[in-house]
Amino acid sequence: MRRGLMSWSREELPASVLDERVARLQAGMKQEGLAAVLAYTSFAEPAAVHWLSNFTPYWSEAMLLVLPGEAPILLASLTPRVHGWIREVSHLGEVVSAPRLAQGVLETLAGKGVQRGSRIGVVGLDSLPAAVALPLMETWGAAAIVDAAPLFASLRQPCGKEALALADRALGIGLRAAAGVPADVRNTSELAAAVEASARAAGAEEVLYRVAPDLSRGGALRRLEGEFPLGPAYALELSVAYKGHWIRVGGSHAREARPAGWDAAQVWFADSLSRLAEHGADELAAAPGRESRWTLESCIGVQPLALARTHEQEFARLPPGSLAVFSAHAALDGGHWYQSAPLVLGGGQRGQALRG
Repeated sequence: MRRGLMSWSREELPASVLDERVARLQAGMKQEGLAAVLAYTSFAEPAAVHWLSNFTPYWSEAMLLVLPGEAPILLASLTPRVHGWIREVSHLGEVVSAPRLAQGVLETLAGKGVQRGSRIGVVGLDSLPAAVALPLMETWGAAAIVDAAPLFASLRQPCGKEALALADRALGIGLRAAAGVPADVRNTSELAAAVEASARAAGAEEVLYRVAPDLSRGGALRRLEGEFPLGPAYALELSVAYKGHWIRVGGSHAREARPAGWDAAQVWFADSLSRLAEHGADELAAAPGRESRWTLESCIGVQPLALARTHEQEFARLPPGSLAVFSAHAALDGGHWYQSAPLVLGGGQRGQALRG
C-alpha cells in the first residue's frame, strides 16, 4: 500500500467539513422522521460514504450508519486488522466488524436502542445488493425501509469549496495525462500506458479510461480489453479520482489533419459550457452534425457520477453551484466527434469551469 495515496490530508478536507455534512443529514432525518440513515459503499459505489466520512473501501464493502446526535458508525466487512487504517484515513465514530452487513446493521441498531419497525432511510436503496437488502427488509419490515436518495441528493449539491478544490486537482491530473499522450501513439495499449504513468505519478487513486479507437468508423466510447490500433482520429475519456473526488474529462484527438466540422463543434461546446455556467441546466442548442446528443452528470448518490440530464430528459434537478460534467457527441461530415468537461452550474449568476 502506498501510504501517500491513501492517507487523509486534513489540510485539504478539514474534519469540520465532514462534521457539518453529517449534521445537515441528521437535521434532514429529523424533518423526515427517520430513526437512522444507511449508506452502502463499495469500490463501484463509494460516493455517499466518502462524502460523509472520507472512507472508500478499495477492495471490499461496508455500510455507514448515521443516527441522531452521534458520529457515523462504519460497519465493515473487512477484518479487524485493518480497522486502524480505516480510522486513520476516515472521520468516524465506531468501526464495527460486520462480515454479514445486514446482520451487523440489525445488531447495531438494536444495541443503540432503535425500535424495530421505525423508519430507516437507505442511500442507494435501488442498487443495494440483494444479500444485504433482503435480510434487512425481511427482519426490519420492508415498509419501514425507505429511499433516502432524494434527501441525500438535496444535501450533496451544490458542491462546497473544499470538494471543488479536490475536483480541480483531479481535473489537472486528467488533463496532463491526456496532454502527455505521444503524438505517434499507435494503439490502445500504448495509450493506456501513457495515461496510467502520468496519472499515477501525479497522485491519482484511480484512473479509468474509455476509448473510441477510430472516429471515422464510430464514436462509441468503450472500455477495451486487449490491444486495438488507433485510427487517424480517436476519442479518449478519463475518469480520475483524487482523494475520493472523481472528475471526468475527454476529447477527440487527431493524429493527422483535423476532420471537417471539428472546429464548429468545439465552438458550440465552449458556448454551451458558458451557458451552463451562467444559466444552469437550461435547454441547449443542438450540436452541429447528425445524431448529436449531450449529457449532464453529477454526484447525487452512491455513484461518483450519475446522469442528471440529457438532451431528451431530466433525471435529477441540479441547483446552482452543483459540480457537473458536460459531455457531447456528434456525427460530422469528417467522422464522429466527442468532448467532455466539468463545470460549476450557475443559475442567474455565473458559475465557472474548473481550471485544472
